[in-house]
Amino acid sequence: MQRRHWIASWACPGLTLAAATSVAWTATASALSGTAVNVGSPLAITGLSVGVDPSGTSYVAWANSKELPPVTTDVVQYCVLPPGSSSCAHTGTLTPANGAAEIDSVQVVVDGTVVVILADVRDAKSNDYVPEQEWQSTDGGSSFTAVDGGRSVADGIINSSSTFPLNAVVVPGTDALGYGWQTAGLEPPTFDEFLLTSPPECSVMTCAPDEAFATLAPASEPDQIGDAGGEFASELGTDPGVLGVFNINFAGGSLACPVAPSDTNFGAAFVYGSGPQSPTNSYDIPPGQSDSAWKVPVMEAFCDSYPLAVVGGPSGFGVLEIADPHRGGYTTYQRFDQATMKFDTPVVTMADANVDQASASQDQASLSQDGAGGVYATYLGTDAPQPAISLSYSDDGGTTWSGPNALNANTDSGASHLTSSVNAAGQGWATWFDAETGSVFAQQFDAADSVPPPTATTISTTQTSGTARGSLLTIPAGTIGEADRATISGAYASGATGTVTYALYSRSSCSGSSAVFKSAASNVSGGVAAPSGGVSVALSPGRYYWQAAYSGNAGSARGVRGNLPSSSACGSEVLTVVPPVAIAKHASIRGTTITIRVTCVSIPCTLRATLKEGGSKRITADSVAILNNGKRSKTVTLASGTFTVRKTGSRKLAIHLTGTGKHYFRHHHGPVNATVEISEQTPGGIVRTPQALRIARA
Repeated sequence: MQRRHWIASWACPGLTLAAATSVAWTATASALSGTAVNVGSPLAITGLSVGVDPSGTSYVAWANSKELPPVTTDVVQYCVLPPGSSSCAHTGTLTPANGAAEIDSVQVVVDGTVVVILADVRDAKSNDYVPEQEWQSTDGGSSFTAVDGGRSVADGIINSSSTFPLNAVVVPGTDALGYGWQTAGLEPPTFDEFLLTSPPECSVMTCAPDEAFATLAPASEPDQIGDAGGEFASELGTDPGVLGVFNINFAGGSLACPVAPSDTNFGAAFVYGSGPQSPTNSYDIPPGQSDSAWKVPVMEAFCDSYPLAVVGGPSGFGVLEIADPHRGGYTTYQRFDQATMKFDTPVVTMADANVDQASASQDQASLSQDGAGGVYATYLGTDAPQPAISLSYSDDGGTTWSGPNALNANTDSGASHLTSSVNAAGQGWATWFDAETGSVFAQQFDAADSVPPPTATTISTTQTSGTARGSLLTIPAGTIGEADRATISGAYASGATGTVTYALYSRSSCSGSSAVFKSAASNVSGGVAAPSGGVSVALSPGRYYWQAAYSGNAGSARGVRGNLPSSSACGSEVLTVVPPVAIAKHASIRGTTITIRVTCVSIPCTLRATLKEGGSKRITADSVAILNNGKRSKTVTLASGTFTVRKTGSRKLAIHLTGTGKHYFRHHHGPVNATVEISEQTPGGIVRTPQALRIARA
């Protein structure tokens, strides 16, 4: 009897093929391509499979188990979901022929425009209908027709009590499929190639001579593969072949792995065949015999790990595996070297792509390749508080990975039988059975869905003026070239890209109308932005406030992580602009010289001082005209001088009276109110600083 695998969970009895309504509670915002669709409610299943045709249409099929009344025999149910749809375009129920009561596995295989559903059945009235019954559709799933009236099309059973089905693949060549089995005990795995069109009957009772299956025994002594599962994959491109990978828990003999610290020896074995199917290169002939396509019989692949899934495609074969789960465990991807026919390539640790080590099993992970060799991995992740249905993607054949990203939150932790498939264009569908609700779900995805959601960022900034830097800077008026620079912080900031724009405001609110300077966008690389351009105009004395705004960057399927936009706090950096020279309010006059005190903010400084009459009510307009040699003017220049100050601190400057000034002070014997204006040539132009003076005689 074949081994039977099934999961049952139910709330009420019944046999339901849902009208496929969208179920929002299972979807997550990060699922870019689609949300989960309820495609049926079988309550209990014994198999689930999905295939995707070139248009992106998915074909989901499962076995509805008779374990729940009123169902009295297992049947195959299916749903056809076009891309972007939230309901099945076609549904149906396929009943195995000849009274076959139970179904152990269901497989969907898409070969061009032909969609194949295979059911591994038993307990038929005649063994001519056991083990593989097939249905085909050539009209996009509108209808399915039983092949050969339901008689078995493939057979790989060595021991009917312990042989169980693995999966079907498209075999290299023309119109050829293949099905693999695994046998517990000391028997080897098997593989049977059969024709896509008009396959001859091949059953446990009858099989045409040229339809005998291949036993994939080790080259030396028989060895126990174990019954922990396995999977086959095919590559149809420039280096065609078929790779099978098996768990070898409890292995002995030539396949034995060293005993791990937990006293459990485990690992993986593999078989490999290459070339198109033909009479002289047949996948039906065991390895080591003439005309066999199998180049490697069952042999050890690697120890201290076990495979989750195997894939073939333009990037070659690869295996997703959990390495050494008894010592902490991590998920890895390893390519199979078809040139050497060994697993001798570097192992890639899939960063963050951890599978729940405590409950991981081989039917929870799936691998697919698109027509460009992009590799898609779906699996149950470890997102708290429940394992999410996750996707990782590699655009370089498994060397680097983006993701994982949660396609579905799996909020009730009920997902099982998780599997997926991708077409050549990269359009994929994941499907699973929810044991809590008794329903089958399908969800569309593509490579972009592996991009993790962008994470929050913060900005820290540093302002500079010349060699000075800091959050609080004081500069003299006339300075130009002040700049700001931003650094991005966050979970993915080390790879942040995008741009930062800088602005300087005269108000502490950083309101738009108070902007005195805005920079062009500066590029961000490695989380650090290029500095702003320098302020190009001289700022008037006062306080100014920097603010930097980061654009954020989107993640990509090439492994780029996304970062959310952010801005620095207004007022986190203050730029204070002061007059370039400070002038004391009191001055003295002796003879024809007036002494004033000044302090330059920057050394050296070159100044021109001009003393003007200011505040004397005794000078009439006519008097001004007389003082200016008859020229009427509102301004009377009393003294002037040009100086270069080379030392810091307060310095005395002696300015000399003009002729007008001498005349003026001869008529004013007490303290005089005047205004001195200091002009300084700065990088930002001439800056004039006025100061009211009280001039007393020395």
